[in-house]
Amino acid sequence: MWEKLRTFLSDVRGEFGRVIWPTRDELVNSTTVVIIFSIAFAIFIGLFDLVLSFVRSVLLSV
Repeated sequence: MWEKLRTFLSDVRGEFGRVIWPTRDELVNSTTVVIIFSIAFAIFIGLFDLVLSFVRSVLLSV
């Protein structure tokens, strides 16, 4: 069992050596895009919910 664990950890270390890590600029740009998209999507969902709530209240008051 310990030999399998040792082999696994050795393989993990080898794979981490092959990873192409993003530069700081790429990471900042990607994070900015994700944050902006998340905020835009939250606003869209909020407005959609507001419109549906309004329509429901109008239909139920008839």
